[in-house]
Amino acid sequence: MIVERKISTLRLLKVIWKQLAMMIIISSIIVIPMMYFGWGEYAPDMTAPLILGTAISIFLGFRTNSAYERWFKARELWGTMRAWSRNQTLLLSRLHEKHINHNTGKPSKLAKTVMHRMIRRNIAWIWVLGRQLKDVPPFEGVRALLTDEDYAVASDCHNPALKLLFLQSRDFRIAQSEGQFIDGEHFEMVAIQRELVAGQTACEGLKNTPFPTHYTYFTNVFLWLFLILLSFALPGLENVGLLAIPAVVIVGWVFFMVEGIGSYMEEPFTNNRNVIPMDALARSLERDLIAFGLGEDDLPDMVMPIDGALY
Repeated sequence: MIVERKISTLRLLKVIWKQLAMMIIISSIIVIPMMYFGWGEYAPDMTAPLILGTAISIFLGFRTNSAYERWFKARELWGTMRAWSRNQTLLLSRLHEKHINHNTGKPSKLAKTVMHRMIRRNIAWIWVLGRQLKDVPPFEGVRALLTDEDYAVASDCHNPALKLLFLQSRDFRIAQSEGQFIDGEHFEMVAIQRELVAGQTACEGLKNTPFPTHYTYFTNVFLWLFLILLSFALPGLENVGLLAIPAVVIVGWVFFMVEGIGSYMEEPFTNNRNVIPMDALARSLERDLIAFGLGEDDLPDMVMPIDGALY
């Protein structure tokens, strides 16, 4: 997610320079012969470019709105999962309390070990899920949060994040057998696990359902057709002449920038500058759960922007 106030012109040129170069070449090939060979009188009027430009504007507006809806939906899902993770830790944490077995009235060493493990595994899950969605190594930087057994089991399967949720359910049943939940708390834990699974499934569904390919393809086709028609029509206008070339490039730049914004935002889990800041959100959650769930003071540093963007 871009957090810088000003966007570098050089960075924009790196993204769009190929389109700019192509627009200059195409408009020059059309405009220069029309001016120097007297073909301007045969130029079509502006009716066709104006109609097509209006249609493309509506087309791009719909695409940009749809892309933003996908991006915001992803951000909502991530915020919801963080909230459920905090709720789970509220039920698991026993700061300044003993892990009393409410069935026997005695402290449970097993429950203390298991519930601490569940809090750390909860932190690891949010990291692993985010890395899975971004198609990067899932356990990079989070290995210390997992036991050797958990790591061995989760790293050897095709969906490590989901496996961690299954391990959470196993440990929940152990904690329940140790009498750790009272007054319906175990029902709340079941509901939280259900919501975490639903959130992960929704994120995976959003990632695995890309924007329709034909929509992107025909957007580019219509844009280039519009610029070609504009290159033919502008030289026929009075006092335009060779200024038609920069005019076509400027108009094309505007349209391609709008199209580019939509194309970047339609993939909210891709590892680029417009991605949902999953690393920053996961680190914020990690610090909260370690401090308030485990009572530890040694907190990891916050994730800082890289080149003006949070990842």
